Amino acid sequence: MKQFVLLLLPLLFAGCAATQPLHVQQVEFRQTIWTDSQRRAGILFQDGAQAVSVAGGTIWTFGDTFIGKPQPGQAPQNSQISGSRWMTLAFLPSGSTNLPPALEYITESNGVAACPLELFPDEDHKHLRMWPLDGVSLGDRVYFYYTMVETTDAPGPWNFHGVGSGLAVADKTMQHAERLRPGGHWQFPVTPAQIIHKNKWLYLFEVSGDPKGLILARVKTEKIADPQAYEFFNDGKWSSKRTDAKVILNEVYGQVSIVWQPALKRYVMATSSDFSHPNEIQLRQAKALTGPWSAPVRITVPAVPGRKTKLVYCTFFHPELSGGDPQTLVATFCRIYAGSWELCNPELVVITLSSATSTQ
Repeated sequence: MKQFVLLLLPLLFAGCAATQPLHVQQVEFRQTIWTDSQRRAGILFQDGAQAVSVAGGTIWTFGDTFIGKPQPGQAPQNSQISGSRWMTLAFLPSGSTNLPPALEYITESNGVAACPLELFPDEDHKHLRMWPLDGVSLGDRVYFYYTMVETTDAPGPWNFHGVGSGLAVADKTMQHAERLRPGGHWQFPVTPAQIIHKNKWLYLFEVSGDPKGLILARVKTEKIADPQAYEFFNDGKWSSKRTDAKVILNEVYGQVSIVWQPALKRYVMATSSDFSHPNEIQLRQAKALTGPWSAPVRITVPAVPGRKTKLVYCTFFHPELSGGDPQTLVATFCRIYAGSWELCNPELVVITLSSATSTQ
């Protein structure tokens, strides 16, 4: 795919936070991540592409994954779809920084990408499915949060709504994840798009509908499986009541991705689009997880010839692909195209920060 190189200036707007925006020097939009790795696993299309650090590398989590038999030398086609998975996993060994990455998918015995999550027998197998959120590796176990969604019988890709979030745990094989149901209930009080593991705490970021905006929760690592142990940030204090959560950043939609950049001594956040600005990736920075977060640098995602992008979503950082370069950010993002079932795969973007950024 042709590379698009953009020189950017930070955009300031009324009411921005005191923290200065990032200085971005260059942005290169690369190809999708789809390669022979997906072909061998029988994958046509998928979204998500969030990475969870584990021993020896990272686990990439994907949501809606469409299965079929891609033909050698051809791009995947809708007509090849023979099934789907609501979650798939792939492993990327440490030091593998090629773009696109050579992912090693967790597969069934027939070589097709496996789904590690299962519904309980008493759940509605016709209308319920799950979508992965962020995860964290603790000891020899990997925990994955997920969103439960309920579909309707209406046609089209928008025939669903969320009904809660849960937590599952997998061993090193990643072949199966056990959904936790403490006290007989699978729902957990937070829906984390991003987890930051710091000392003995997990900090969990949720793009909330009520209150509307980004909220922050925390839980001690040894208490991750206890829904009653989660606390919510409230203007410098922490409360066990979710209703006390206060928004730490407005105008955030869909997902967030946050990484610590040691050279900057800052956290860097990526967010995706809303329907008012459907073709953007936004970058912010802050000294602390609680903010204040800077005004966004807005990066316009270029159009694909012959197709209209309706929304950019699932922008996730991949520090494992940056090769340790402190001024380089590698991320993936997904698109929703106009039209019915115009499916695609996550795309790569390489962002180079200006040397001026590190002197702020």
